[in-house]
Amino acid sequence: MDTFEAIRTRRAVKHYDPAHKMTDAEVQRLLEAALLAPTSFNIQNWRFVLVTDPKQRERLQAAAWNQSQVTEASLLFVLCADLNSWAKEPERYWRDGPPEVRQMLVPMIGTFYEGRDQVQRDEAMRS
Repeated sequence: MDTFEAIRTRRAVKHYDPAHKMTDAEVQRLLEAALLAPTSFNIQNWRFVLVTDPKQRERLQAAAWNQSQVTEASLLFVLCADLNSWAKEPERYWRDGPPEVRQMLVPMIGTFYEGRDQVQRDEAMRS
């Protein structure tokens, strides 16, 4: 399917069959596809949490404006972002770059993110 066909045929699904259960193989395939999502600088600052406990899903539903999808969908993944991922081994983003570029840019990462909560949140949302 080409990009424009995918855009034309996309849909937002709001109602699910609560009796439908995905197989372990389907869940694994879906998670593998999600893990292929690109991130800025390849930071991979996300974690996927599969929520299977019905009571936990009910609590999450209350936090999600009581949207029925939270409890009715076959799966519920909560996407979590690590706001401090930029500080974990920042040299890895430029390890293949020329040494003079690494020496200049690696310290700039800290200068850009350190103490700037909104910038850290924005990066987590974009990535």
